[in-house]
Amino acid sequence: LKKSLPANHPHHENYKFILSEIARLDRIVSALFHITHPSRLTLNDGALPEIADRALLSLRPLIKDKKITIKWDVPFGLPHVRVDPDQMQQVFINLIKNAIEASRPKSTVLLRFMKRLAEADAYPHPPGTTLVVATVVDDGLGIAPEHQDRLFDPFFTTKKGGTGLGLYITHDIVKRHGGTLRVASEPGRGTTFTIELPVEPIQGGEDV
Repeated sequence: LKKSLPANHPHHENYKFILSEIARLDRIVSALFHITHPSRLTLNDGALPEIADRALLSLRPLIKDKKITIKWDVPFGLPHVRVDPDQMQQVFINLIKNAIEASRPKSTVLLRFMKRLAEADAYPHPPGTTLVVATVVDDGLGIAPEHQDRLFDPFFTTKKGGTGLGLYITHDIVKRHGGTLRVASEPGRGTTFTIELPVEPIQGGEDV
């Protein structure tokens, strides 16, 4: 219908709105399908910085539009982890996209990676477990304290037009990898999302 109208037709805005709502509903339905039918994990050795770099490719237009600088902190000799590359790429897409959207124009998003041993309070990882830690850090407006405990709840969102399912799905993917996803934020001083994944593969074989 939209394509059949003359360029100056008054109904163009109406059709534009309808198409945007269809796209929004499609995202909600796709997210709900993921929740009720999560894809099985096909595990392979992967380097988290390389997976994050691939995620950035799909975010180039947003990065360019807001003039965001992406900074990296990757140590030499970072071990690989057993992950489903496609699903872990979606994790980085969601987290980096959120960081960019929360950031002011011409600001910086930092991607930091490190290896460390789990401590006594690093549930569910037993003490001494070798972890690869990835953090996505922005210097945006931050998240109100009363919202932080609900960020990974389904349908909770503070973004206009958001579905409230992106972070829920992100958290679920990391959890099914045997990892953890945490958030630390202070209003006015930015937000840090931290992924912790064990180097040793989770139980259950290649497909879980």
